[in-house]
Order: sequence, then C-alpha cells, then structure tokens
Amino acid sequence: MKKYLSILIIGFILIACQDNKPFDVKVTDSINSYLKNHSAGDKFLTVESFTVEKEYTVKERKEKVNDNTLNAVRKMNETFPSEDLLAHFEKEYKFLSKQSDENTIAVYEVKFKVKKETLKNDEIPAEYNAMILNDSDLSVVFVSVYKETKNH
Repeated sequence: MKKYLSILIIGFILIACQDNKPFDVKVTDSINSYLKNHSAGDKFLTVESFTVEKEYTVKERKEKVNDNTLNAVRKMNETFPSEDLLAHFEKEYKFLSKQSDENTIAVYEVKFKVKKETLKNDEIPAEYNAMILNDSDLSVVFVSVYKETKNH
C-alpha cells in the first residue's frame, strides 16, 4: 500500500511541476509559439531575451479596451480588414470581462530580441514588442517591430 501511495504522490508532484514553469520560461514559450504560428517558412524566429517594459492593470486596460473600442475596431475591420487587430481586441476584451480585481496585472508589454542565427535575411528586425495577457498561458495577443521613439 505504501508503494502505491508513494508512486501516486510522485506522479502528482511530476504533473504539478510541469504546469508551474517559471514566468520567463512561459513568456519565452508563448512568444516562440506565436512567432511560429504567424511566420512563413524560413522566417521562423526564436526569442533570445526579453524584458517587461510595462505592466498594465485590469483597470487601465478596461479604459482602453471596452465596448466602444471593440465596436470601433469591428467597424474599421469592415472597411480595412485586419483580422489580427480584431482578434487582439476580441481576445483581450473577453479576458478583461472575466476579471473582477481591477488592480491585478492584465497585460505585460514586453520588448524581446530574436536570435541572430535564426535570421536568414538581414532586413528582418532583431527587436520586437509583444502584448501578453496575464492569463494561465500568458497568451501573446499582439507583436510589432520595436522602434525606439524620442520625445521632442
């Protein structure tokens, strides 16, 4: 009986450890998965490093992503189709609507660099920004090329 109980406990521990990856591993895995699903052929990129540039609370994001903005993006999508932008807003809106604690982090803005050896074309940028939901999967909802801006 002790043998079976020990095996059962070890099994639960192994399963629990697999689901509790560190934050940085989850973010890297999530971005890599997004890039793989949204790239074409030899342009597949992998994350070399990242930094969290900003954290947005549920309250802050609900001010930006609400019924009005979602409807505006839907309307704009009728004239200027942008399925990625629409999907971003819809996914974030759905996530935010389920959140009750307005002080919880809702979205991470992440700056990341891709590995140089995966770049087969010098014209592909090496730095990107990503918006990542603070859900169980740390889902990437948007990626753009990183461009530093200077305040004038």
